[in-house]
Amino acid sequence: MLSLERSHLILESIIKSSFDEIFVTDADGKILFASERFKDLFGIHAEEVIHQSVFLLEKQGILSPSVTGKVLQSKKSETIIQETKKGRKLVVSGHPIFDENEQLQGALSFSRDITELDYLKKTNQQVAELMALYEKEIEKIKNNPMYLSAAHHGKMGQVYSIVEKVSSLDVTVLLEGETGVGKNFIARKIHKKSNRNKEPFIEVNCGAIPESLIESELFGYEEGAFTGAKKGGKKGYFEAAGKGTIFLDEISELPLSLQVKLLSVLQNLMVQRVGGSSTIPLTCRIICATNQDLQKLIAEKRFREDLYYRINVIRIMIPPLRERREELVRLVVELLKEFNEKHQMDKEFTPDMLSWLNRQEWPGNIRELRNFIERILITSNEDCIDIDQVGVTPIPNDDLTLEQYLQRMEGDYIVRMYEKYPSSIKLAKKLGISQSTANRKINQYVQRT
Repeated sequence: MLSLERSHLILESIIKSSFDEIFVTDADGKILFASERFKDLFGIHAEEVIHQSVFLLEKQGILSPSVTGKVLQSKKSETIIQETKKGRKLVVSGHPIFDENEQLQGALSFSRDITELDYLKKTNQQVAELMALYEKEIEKIKNNPMYLSAAHHGKMGQVYSIVEKVSSLDVTVLLEGETGVGKNFIARKIHKKSNRNKEPFIEVNCGAIPESLIESELFGYEEGAFTGAKKGGKKGYFEAAGKGTIFLDEISELPLSLQVKLLSVLQNLMVQRVGGSSTIPLTCRIICATNQDLQKLIAEKRFREDLYYRINVIRIMIPPLRERREELVRLVVELLKEFNEKHQMDKEFTPDMLSWLNRQEWPGNIRELRNFIERILITSNEDCIDIDQVGVTPIPNDDLTLEQYLQRMEGDYIVRMYEKYPSSIKLAKKLGISQSTANRKINQYVQRT
């Protein structure tokens, strides 16, 4: 038979090792015992609440509500869901303590932290919804190949609404938006929907042509106009566009001297080759694009105000991908289809991978997403690609500091590890950090996603 001292030692070890927080009061609600986990759940050291009344702590909002208080009043077992001031969600089960004469002596409660479980439940539901949407998108593609280009919602719905209206009109369009949002895609869409769709679409990156060559590239040149000029001269981009569309990307990069000549072309609808004296009628449509704030450049005397008003007949602002979350799954489906066909593959993403893609900021927008998806399709050895097989974070653009980039990498790592080890105790043990640090990381990275 165990001695009283040994029994007490075993009981104390069981209480200390318990995953649940254990709480004991007397018949009046005075706290006799609270295990060490009380601090993790309620933010107060267990020693500080000993001999205090549960009814007083309930009034103070620390125990809200108090299950032991309910047990003492009802004299029967009670179970409640409790949310603490620390933001933890608990399932608390309380039981009355009677002596041999059936007289109430106190109450005993067990509190189990279900914050992580509740989060996982929500996460699993989100993943299931995302997967259902993913499968729905694929089914729509199979049944209607035009779906991808026709189904647009949210902010992009407003963009496509304007595109539909202006495509048939011969007006100059200015596309604005961050790098990689798909300005060239929208420009091509306007061209394809116009009555010029059988004519050429000429795309010109104004920032990629050396300043000394821009004029001759845009407007062409006559034979002998300069050293090295081709015999017979050469057509410029405006001439080459014919009755089609010329797309001037990064128009903010045009030097001021060329801005003056472009303004003249737009006003007079005529172009003149370098070294030539005759004018050539302009018959193409003009679409311009920029990732810069042109009004700011005007204030800085780096862009002509009169040119701005000439090109800004119809202005379309294309939102960044982070503001088009509802479109991301559709884009991923489209890009998977495109790159599978391009590289003769048949690969897909797991729900976890889709969920991870949806959580990223994609500072490089669609261009970054395209590059990332094509790269992992090529480099992955599996037909069903999961985030663990990728093991990398998309490379940010220059807008992120090193600290922000490292924080993003840490966040992605914590989220992935938490999915494998879904409790602060397991996560802390796996990562070799304290439980309080694990809790802080979970609150910082996991619960915000």
